[in-house]
Parts: sequence; C-alpha cells; structure tokens
Amino acid sequence: MTDESPIHTVHKRVCHTFLRHWKAHNNAYPKLIKVAPEELRQFNIVNAFAKPNEMWGVPIEIDPNTTGVMIAVDGTEMPLVEGY
Repeated sequence: MTDESPIHTVHKRVCHTFLRHWKAHNNAYPKLIKVAPEELRQFNIVNAFAKPNEMWGVPIEIDPNTTGVMIAVDGTEMPLVEGY
C-alpha cells in the first residue's frame, strides 16, 4: 500500500460510495453528501473544474461532527469508505 494524499483520498471515498449507492439503489442518485470542513476543502481542490460543494449534481454539506456520509435516496446514511 502506498501513501496517498488526503486530497485524493476524500475524492476517492466519495466516488466509491457513489458506486455502492448506485448498485444498492438501482442507479438512483443520493440526496446529499456530508463531510468535515477540511475534507470539503480538499475535495474542492481535486474537483476544481466542477461546481464547488457538489458532485455530479449532488450537494455536499459541511458537518464538523461527521467522518463522512452519503445520504441515500431512501434517507439512510452510507459511510464514505473506499471500496465498492
């Protein structure tokens, strides 16, 4: 395993969770993504050419008390973790 920039790690976690969400919810988009303030800053650096605080039309909200979650289309929380 190689050391990876935290900037790329948060983007990868969001992308992997999107894939898990699509698989679990018949390709529907989630309602919301919640991340800590520093993670949102890092995410926006990687996603610089897209709209800030958003991924593929899904808003990203700051929550200083989260480790990162995606609010699924059915309202459940999916942790932002690597892996499909």
